[in-house]
Amino acid sequence: MIPGNVKHFAFLLLLTLPTVSLAGDWQYSGHIKYQAAINLYDATSLFGSGGTVAALDQDANLRLKAEKRDGSWDYRIHYEIGVLYGNTLEALRSLPLPFGSYGLPNDNNRLLDLTATIYDEGRAAAVHRFDRASVGYAKDNFVFRGGRDAVSWGNGLVFQPMDIFNPFSPTAVDKEYKPGDDMLYAQLLFANGNDLQLVAIPRRNASSIVDVASSSLATKYRVRFGNTDTDVLLARHYDENLVGLGAASDWGGAVVRGDITATATSNGAVISGVANINYSWSWAKHNVSGFVEYYRNGFGVADGDYSTVASNAALIARLNRGELFNVGRDYLVGGVTVELTPRWQISPTLIWNLNDGSALWQFGASFDWKQNAMIRLGSIVPSGPQGTEFGGIPLGGGQFFRPPTSVYGRVSYYF
Repeated sequence: MIPGNVKHFAFLLLLTLPTVSLAGDWQYSGHIKYQAAINLYDATSLFGSGGTVAALDQDANLRLKAEKRDGSWDYRIHYEIGVLYGNTLEALRSLPLPFGSYGLPNDNNRLLDLTATIYDEGRAAAVHRFDRASVGYAKDNFVFRGGRDAVSWGNGLVFQPMDIFNPFSPTAVDKEYKPGDDMLYAQLLFANGNDLQLVAIPRRNASSIVDVASSSLATKYRVRFGNTDTDVLLARHYDENLVGLGAASDWGGAVVRGDITATATSNGAVISGVANINYSWSWAKHNVSGFVEYYRNGFGVADGDYSTVASNAALIARLNRGELFNVGRDYLVGGVTVELTPRWQISPTLIWNLNDGSALWQFGASFDWKQNAMIRLGSIVPSGPQGTEFGGIPLGGGQFFRPPTSVYGRVSYYF
């Protein structure tokens, strides 16, 4: 069954399209993506059940896009279908949040329910939804957009403490589209190059009632000092005040970036931050880009004792909302991208938990197969002893939550 407001939205959309199509043409495009992964869970993992288990997991995504510009106005509609199938999905259903969450988006707390479940049982889940549905206006120094859209803030490369609206997971393979939120967005551009942005995102609470305490109102001001861009963020986010300061600058041929945020919680201010440096060079006639990043998760566990995670309400809330993805406090990340040929790139990355010594190794290889098709192969390998974040977080009863060793292949086709 399609939710009533989805049907009403689609009906209004059909009525509206002819009126906005009087001038200019609609542009249609989209993509199809498919990924297959073999995930190996060893005997220490909850999924291993005393022995090594190999799970075959698959996911697919179809996105259809219709976009149009008519003078100062523009219109954007993205419809998508997402499908998951595999053993891991079936196993996750028995776990509590956040361990039992899986990758398909929902509109449980969004203003509009534009997502409908096609199937969600056992090893399979499928939804279809409007991920973008917005109207925008831009003229001179003013930009406005209303509807379902996405906004990204912050200077992190892997971790994003200033990006409080649906940030990507550090291990996400596909970072092309963030899930959209129902929002009002405005931007004011100044003659000196500075700009002011404002975002309002109303949300529903657990009782499906639009609630100020579940909503967000944020403003970000960007000002340039010489060769340094500086961001100042003020937000009221899920009934908590948040301030942030970010900067990005060129330094000796490298780019240096950083963000720091302070969130006022019932237990006092919580400080999080990220700092990184990125540098590009040529080696043996190959283009190379490398980076190092330090991330501090103020809500995370500093002493490696993850038995306290369940009682850390602020951390659990952010894990469940998809704002945080890691339970530790301090991380060091390093990675390089090497262009083997104009169409082949490899990119190894290491995420190291500085508090418990565990690590997550990632390797990706991307091949521009055709002008409108791409193949990506990769692996994710956790390392560390039991009791550490990547070696296995204890869940009690002698069970551990350990990420799998994963090998995957992904094909993307654009049209």
